[in-house]
Amino acid sequence: MSGIISSELLAPVDIIIDSREAAKNADIVEGVKKKGLRVAVIALNVGDYYLLAAENKQPVLVERKTIIDLANSIRDNRIWEQVQLLREAAAKENAQPILLLEGSFYSLTKYTKWNITSILRALDEITLKYKVPILPSPNKNATIQWLVAKAKSLGETNKKRIIRLRVEKKPMTLNERILYVAEGLVGPTLARKLLEHFGTLRNIANASISELMKVEGIGEKRAREIYAIFNTRWQQ
Repeated sequence: MSGIISSELLAPVDIIIDSREAAKNADIVEGVKKKGLRVAVIALNVGDYYLLAAENKQPVLVERKTIIDLANSIRDNRIWEQVQLLREAAAKENAQPILLLEGSFYSLTKYTKWNITSILRALDEITLKYKVPILPSPNKNATIQWLVAKAKSLGETNKKRIIRLRVEKKPMTLNERILYVAEGLVGPTLARKLLEHFGTLRNIANASISELMKVEGIGEKRAREIYAIFNTRWQQ
């Protein structure tokens, strides 16, 4: 899989929104449309919003995360690959990468066990090591307002120009593919625990219900679900 997306937009567009992001946040799509932005929805390999720009200005590639999204991606160590890919993709397009962080740190630290220091250390790395600016946004409405204001500040794209977006994503390593399969069974947190306990996907598939229940966080119901996945005949 090449991982290259190349989309030609014959109609003038101000902002490209990733199709998965659009499906999850239709209110943001409608919000920017109501404010007058010309929108295209396309599946992007990297980033959630691509703000196009006039020829004399720099486009912006935006990765949007809620505070909870950020915490989960830090826990699973996905954040570092995501930030690196965001930076590389933006560089290829001569675009400015931005991590838009939506929500309140207060709710994260109040209702979860996260320590604010851990979050700030991750933001420190993203900003200083990876050179990706972080833009705080209190809520979706503020995100919409910023997207509209920023897009308008970048100027209108040339109506006669074909806009070509090329974003490259590195193919997953074998280790990442193994984790990806395990995550499909039980989600990112338990997937790591399963692999740490059993070592291979084959061992997980061959495990009994009682053996699966020895993994922290795997109760009888979840163990039976995993067992059924590997031991039920597939039907068309």
